[in-house]
Amino acid sequence: MEAEGRSFSRAIREEGRTLRSAASRFGIASAAVIVSSLFIALGIITCLIAVFLALTPPLGMPAAAAITGALAIAIGAVLLIVAHFLSK
Repeated sequence: MEAEGRSFSRAIREEGRTLRSAASRFGIASAAVIVSSLFIALGIITCLIAVFLALTPPLGMPAAAAITGALAIAIGAVLLIVAHFLSK
C-alpha cells in the first residue's frame, strides 16, 4: 500500500514522531504555565500582605482587613473577566 509515494508504515512512523514532539512541547508549556501561575499567586498574596501591614497602623486592623479583602475580591473579579474573554 502506497501513500503519496511512501510506504504506509513509514507514514505512520513520521506521524508518530510528529505527535511525540507536539506532546513533549505541550507538556513543557503546561509545566511552565503551572509554575508561573504559582509564582504569580505568591506575588499577589505577598502584595496583599504588604497592603494589610501598611494600612494597619493608620486605619486599624478591621479597616485594613476590609480594604485588603476588597482588593483581593477585585483582583479575582478582574482575573475571571479576563479568563471569560480569553475563553471565547
